[in-house]
Amino acid sequence: MIEFDGHSYFDDRLYVSYLCKGTVRIDPDDGVATTTIYHEQTPADHIWCVVTHRNCNRYPIFSIDSFYKKDSAMSYLKIIEPKTPLISLNGNSPHHPKTYEEYSAWKESNNLKDYDYRSIFTLGGIDPREMIMQTKEQFDGIR
Repeated sequence: MIEFDGHSYFDDRLYVSYLCKGTVRIDPDDGVATTTIYHEQTPADHIWCVVTHRNCNRYPIFSIDSFYKKDSAMSYLKIIEPKTPLISLNGNSPHHPKTYEEYSAWKESNNLKDYDYRSIFTLGGIDPREMIMQTKEQFDGIR
């Protein structure tokens, strides 16, 4: 664990990103968007989500971006992940980010772990999923 700004992080990265399937439902009365992230059993009408978690205990969600197509979600992930703020840079993003391929190789060579939902959920549970609620001001729509 690395201490930074009053928090304990698993490694140099402040955030880790996770590509997953989900659904979004918007309440017609108050505009609240509820995104459900499916880790195993996924409904046929799913979309793709890039979820950014803080890289610390329990992996709190920092942001979620939704996409109709997997290619669009992957393209977005490949842009943002190499720009991840690092503790070694005092919490800033690199001035000259690596390519996605270089970043992936850097993670592998340093044995850095990505988000794994199985580390959060109780063993023996079935069909793990997470629900995130956002106000209409917070929800950025589906791209």
